[in-house]
Amino acid sequence: MLGLWNLGEGKFHAKLAAKDGRALIKAAYRLGIRDFSSAYSYNEADSILASAMHELHADDWRIYTKAMPVPTLKRKTETMLRRLGRDFLDVLMLHWPADDENLYRSMKDLESIAAAGKVKAIGVSNFPLNLLQKLSHDFDISYHERPLSLIWKKDWAEEKQLQIKTLAYAPLGMGLLSGKYHSIDNIKDSRKDIEAASSPALYKLVDFISGPEEALSWVYGEEPYGVISGFSSEKELKVLSAVHEIPQDRRKMLKMLSDDIEASFSCDNIFSHNWRR
Repeated sequence: MLGLWNLGEGKFHAKLAAKDGRALIKAAYRLGIRDFSSAYSYNEADSILASAMHELHADDWRIYTKAMPVPTLKRKTETMLRRLGRDFLDVLMLHWPADDENLYRSMKDLESIAAAGKVKAIGVSNFPLNLLQKLSHDFDISYHERPLSLIWKKDWAEEKQLQIKTLAYAPLGMGLLSGKYHSIDNIKDSRKDIEAASSPALYKLVDFISGPEEALSWVYGEEPYGVISGFSSEKELKVLSAVHEIPQDRRKMLKMLSDDIEASFSCDNIFSHNWRR
């Protein structure tokens, strides 16, 4: 699955130009990728995706998207449909948790949007395990989009037991496992504020892994429903063809190093948000 996050504005990445974004999307499509992850807040990412699909004369693609749980959820859904030039969304998720009143109101809005035929399936994104468990008792949640990598795997073992399809994003730990960063001094953007960035355990892991191919392969080996990867160029797509099975002894070592990084986090989200109830 191709993530479209860097087609919009954001403090954790450099925005990709529309022309380059269309080229990347078309290259991914030609490689067989049909699933795309977006969000209302990614703004023009939706129209760039729609433009690329139009240029390819493609109609077999799927969109997994998100919007904040606020009273304007229905209006934002209509805006996303217009941007994409579609009559329905394949999956619509609440982008982040909220207080109970807005959360439950938004979940009911999701259900009514689905009942109207504008969404095929509903879900949530970035929810801590306890809130995900709580909400799944009251609503038919089909998907949960969450970060999953050797840097961030908190509560993953427990989440795998739920009857929810997990979409794993940031498999390279927000790029920190790309092989470019061997100390916090190498990080020049807001990723330096991620708690793992100041952990010596991160750089032990970076020195141990054979490259981004192994970090990505570890996530695939965990078997989430889908893996969302983001890229800045067509050339970077080649890492997908290098996904492989990691020997058990090496997976054991990777887990030990990952556990050390996990211990450095005091929050319940990779972005340092805390939604514990």
